Amino acid sequence: MADKVRYNLSGAYSKYKQLMMFFFKRKHLLDKYEFTVYDGINNCKWNGGRINRDITDHQAATEFYYRNNINIALTFTNPIIDTGDVVGNELLEKFHKKGNYIISRSDELQQYVKAEFPLYKHTRSITSFGRISVPMSDFDLDRYRELETRYDVIVPRCEHVFDPRFKDLDTKKYEVLVNDTCIYNCPYYEEHFNAIALQNTLYDKPWEEAGHTCMHSIEECWIPSFNPDEGHEPTRKKYGDNYGFDLSREQQQKLRDVGVHQFKIAGREMTYDDFESSLNKYFPID
Repeated sequence: MADKVRYNLSGAYSKYKQLMMFFFKRKHLLDKYEFTVYDGINNCKWNGGRINRDITDHQAATEFYYRNNINIALTFTNPIIDTGDVVGNELLEKFHKKGNYIISRSDELQQYVKAEFPLYKHTRSITSFGRISVPMSDFDLDRYRELETRYDVIVPRCEHVFDPRFKDLDTKKYEVLVNDTCIYNCPYYEEHFNAIALQNTLYDKPWEEAGHTCMHSIEECWIPSFNPDEGHEPTRKKYGDNYGFDLSREQQQKLRDVGVHQFKIAGREMTYDDFESSLNKYFPID
């Protein structure tokens, strides 16, 4: 029997009201697919991927997720880690439950969590991949294979998911981001995420203490005139179906045909309207 498809949806707490309504209206999907929801919460300095917002976990939402067999993932993707951080350890304790995930890029944090909180599954963050080669190089392939020995799940760079060598990997371990809007093989990829991570270590409430202008300039794309809402049209025209961003249902099926059964939908920073449109656009509804 084929593995059940799992979807990892953003906004576990920043968009919890919309997610709860989404699942309530589509209860049949809870039987058809597995679901995880993820977020960066409580201004934890371990959070990465996006600059910390003032988002806290809500007990009612947590209970709703668990009641419907929806697991929770914490976005601990900051490479700058103090394993003694009080908030981080409080969150590890609170969500320490079989089926929940830690998304990380720090080997030190992964080892710490495995030793102290063994029930978690571990996802290697897409933010851990700085410079890559397109097409996939021997170095890229070997790096993925090494991570397969240590992580339950790996989120690969979108540029690689339709590479001919991708199918040579243990594809069932990969969680593919279906709506990445970055520029293809962005030259600032690693630098950008490192700058975001640094802000989360410097301020308890970055947007309030450092200011919106500063935070927005760090978090948004650094490529002049690039509109992330539209993607990179020249690359889309060049690669066609091999373009790994903004995947159609047909492209998702191509990945399922080579063994991928885990997909991720981003959108923590979206407006409520855009987030709802994203769910409706990318989520396969029969």
